[in-house]
Amino acid sequence: MVELSFYALSIVAAGMLITLFRKYSRKKVLLFMIVASIVWISYLAILSQSGVLKNFELPPRVPLLIVFPAIAIILVTVNKKFMSRSLHETPIHLPILLQSFRVLVELLIYATYLKGIFPQRATFEGLNFDILVGISAIFMGFATYKGRIKQKGILTWNIASMCVLLLTVYSFISTFYFTDFANSERASKFVEFPYLLLASVLLPIAIFLHVFSIKQVTTKNIQP
Repeated sequence: MVELSFYALSIVAAGMLITLFRKYSRKKVLLFMIVASIVWISYLAILSQSGVLKNFELPPRVPLLIVFPAIAIILVTVNKKFMSRSLHETPIHLPILLQSFRVLVELLIYATYLKGIFPQRATFEGLNFDILVGISAIFMGFATYKGRIKQKGILTWNIASMCVLLLTVYSFISTFYFTDFANSERASKFVEFPYLLLASVLLPIAIFLHVFSIKQVTTKNIQP
């Protein structure tokens, strides 16, 4: 059930973005997102099958081969000219409201911990407070929609939320690469499907929504 939930939540999260760009962008952007997703999943499948990610010695493979490349792709994509229409036409509250999917992500992480695969340190019982971002996204999204939150408030929330996300990433990296957990059989599960989707799909989507939102409110012609 937990394994199926990773696939289901990843499909739902990706579907959110596809629906968003289908309505508020040109077909060119939607096509780019679909092609990029296919290439990315193919890349992940090759990495997973190669076994290179199962080496938990330094330097950490998952951040170097998955997280950092995903961030680079996101930064380049959001700053591309063909994204300008999406940035201008997408309602500012939507990228914020969509971050509420992180509540489900955190519940899934906790369920995976109960199954004995993820460490407690990486849940909301440890160093992972990302569930608070997911909950706050609901209130922030509606407040922004009502015009009660202005540009500085949105920027502050995005930056604070990214700091919380950074702490979450640290909780995973520090556990899998700097403790005895890395030598356990459970560690290898983290870099296999479907658990690999956490670092390679769900995390990048959360980062993308933050970068997209920040870009929106810092663009001259866009005001909340």
